[in-house]
Amino acid sequence: MNKNSSWETSVKPVVVLSVIALIVSLLLAMVNSFTAPIIEDNQKAATLAAYVDVMPTVSSASDLEEVTDYTTENVTGVVKAEGKGTAYVSTTYNGVSSAIKAEEKGFDGGILSVIIGFDTNGTVTGIWVDASTQTKGIGSNVANDTFLAQFNGMDGTQNIAIGQGFDAYSGATISSKALFAAINDCVNCYNELA
Repeated sequence: MNKNSSWETSVKPVVVLSVIALIVSLLLAMVNSFTAPIIEDNQKAATLAAYVDVMPTVSSASDLEEVTDYTTENVTGVVKAEGKGTAYVSTTYNGVSSAIKAEEKGFDGGILSVIIGFDTNGTVTGIWVDASTQTKGIGSNVANDTFLAQFNGMDGTQNIAIGQGFDAYSGATISSKALFAAINDCVNCYNELA
């Protein structure tokens, strides 16, 4: 009887929990296999929309051409659009405008993504920031349009620094440093490709 009681109190619960864990793991793997492509497509669509948003001369993601011949660290994507258009500050030009995406680690290791649009002269035509991984209401504020307005029209061929013509977001030092690092990654990539 002692042997049976050991089975009921020690071994059986471990076996039952192991079987349950195995079944739940298999179900999670199945759900992931179905949702992963959908999530990837949604992320790609959001990125393409952000590229279009920072390039005033582009009206559709179908106008974009992917660029792959860059080596700048932390840059995760580059697109260009050729043709005649109107850039920031109503400057008409013929040529190639581009948008560059870079990612840097912000507060607590969360990724902060930045997409910057450039006209043919290297002037910044727009900036898009995803700071959703940063502390809500503090670090996430580096993505506020009013804060980002300081970068519109800046010379996109020169690296920038906090306190040298551009301000950090008060109370979000780490997120601000990540933002400035990602902006400089974009600038360095633009210069590499120019």
